Amino acid sequence: MDKVYNKFIRDEESEKKRKEQEEIEKKKKEEDEKRNEWKKEREQLEAEMASRLNKRFEEFGLKKKEQHIEVRQFDEIARLKRENEELLRRINGNGNNCGDEVIRLRRESDELRRKMNGEGSSCGNEGVVARLQEEIYDLRKAIGSKQLDNDEIFALKQEIGELKQSAYMKTNFEQEIAGSRKKIDVLRKQNEKAMDETRLWKDEALRPGNKRGSVVVNTPGLPNRGTPKPRWTDNMKDNERWKEEYKKLQSLHRIANVEAELLKEKRVQAESKRMEAEKQVKELEEKMSRLNLAGDGERAKEGGTNLKEKLEASTIGSARRGHKVTPGRSVTVGDKATTLADDVNNRFLFVEEQKKNLRNLKKSGLEPMCKEAGIRTGKVEQMVCELAEFRAEQAFGLMRAKDGTTKGKQPIYDVDDDSEQKESNSQEEGDARSVEL
Repeated sequence: MDKVYNKFIRDEESEKKRKEQEEIEKKKKEEDEKRNEWKKEREQLEAEMASRLNKRFEEFGLKKKEQHIEVRQFDEIARLKRENEELLRRINGNGNNCGDEVIRLRRESDELRRKMNGEGSSCGNEGVVARLQEEIYDLRKAIGSKQLDNDEIFALKQEIGELKQSAYMKTNFEQEIAGSRKKIDVLRKQNEKAMDETRLWKDEALRPGNKRGSVVVNTPGLPNRGTPKPRWTDNMKDNERWKEEYKKLQSLHRIANVEAELLKEKRVQAESKRMEAEKQVKELEEKMSRLNLAGDGERAKEGGTNLKEKLEASTIGSARRGHKVTPGRSVTVGDKATTLADDVNNRFLFVEEQKKNLRNLKKSGLEPMCKEAGIRTGKVEQMVCELAEFRAEQAFGLMRAKDGTTKGKQPIYDVDDDSEQKESNSQEEGDARSVEL
């Protein structure tokens, strides 16, 4: 609205300047025309005065030689008389304010004519010419001052008219501005009301508890019978307002649906990325478990014993009781204990590492792993501990303390003959020593 008002002001100013320029040019043209007319009238008066003077000189019987001698003076006198008459005519035409001046000029003109008719000498003519010149100068000065006053009055009148017009235009502009501000306020209120309605519709459409997922917008129809219910009480003339509101609501509903679809797509993408990450983690854990099982199998193969050979060695060792122990025996009971402690430590470290990795996952990522392992779902920490133990059992095997089949049985150690002899004779030291000696 401000831009429109500024453009209107600029157009008005340009139009005003153009009109002023046209008026100035018109005034100049009128002044030129008046000046040309005045010059023409002056030339006509000079010609008439010259003809009259020539007739008078012929009536006076003046010689042609004297006329040729004093032709310049007569021409000047004729010119001055014409100017005098022209000034008198102008003064008479302007009004009765200069009556005394006109009477004086006429009296002086009569005296001039009388002197010219009575004397006709060059000296008298020169004095008359000088006096006439002074009088003409005074008359011109008076007329010029009067004309200047008239011009100033005319200019003041024009300025007063322009000021009145500008004041009227200013009042009109102020009224228009006040009306436009009122309209803008009304439109702003209507816009705020429409925005509040659209916000309510959008909130209703995006509400999580909405069973339909989005608000169903039907085309409003006019009632077939009865008086229609007014939709806008402030302005009942706007019959097309409900169509605009309906279009706005449709556009907002469409935008809300698009936003919901985008959010769903983003959520699906995030879920797919999470599932891929969990799948990769699961594959890596399976690879680690396979590697651990392969390492345990190799260790089992390396540390495995043949029972037949061991039985034979035990029988030979029993036959060789009392012999001195040979150096370089394979494994003792202490070594077996150390290997068992190392396995326990490795298993504990493996369990702690698995717990640390599983705690980085959410409950939704732990549930499928628990289902595959046959573990009951519950709290996150409980599921993490059970999954870590399950993977440790797959990697290291069952602990003997937890295995029910090993309860009540003595551990079996792989020992040599000397160690067997020492272990079997620990209770009968005195008898064995006496026999050997």
